[in-house]
Amino acid sequence: MINYGDGNGNQYIIEQESIEYNPVKPKFSSSGIYDGGDQVKKKITQHQYNKIALIIKEAIANKASHIKNRVKSSGAITIQEGNVVKSCILSPNSEELNEIEKILNDIIKN
Repeated sequence: MINYGDGNGNQYIIEQESIEYNPVKPKFSSSGIYDGGDQVKKKITQHQYNKIALIIKEAIANKASHIKNRVKSSGAITIQEGNVVKSCILSPNSEELNEIEKILNDIIKN
């Protein structure tokens, strides 16, 4: 399972056959105004899952794009494979963060 928190605090849960998008609502946003939209859960193809998993694994491997603390506009990744959990925080505007968010948004919206 892959869990990704985007720069606005929206959460994506990606499993082999599905993706779930849990948006931030205004009362939980730092501004009190931001609305991440509607919750979505949908099936994904093996190709879509592989594409997401590959970029997530590349992002975890590229330590140059990591930061120590979660700040606005950063991305948080957690991967669980059996009993092994890997996680990192991606720097705002890092190439990996931008690519992950583009892929996830494209899948959620289409």
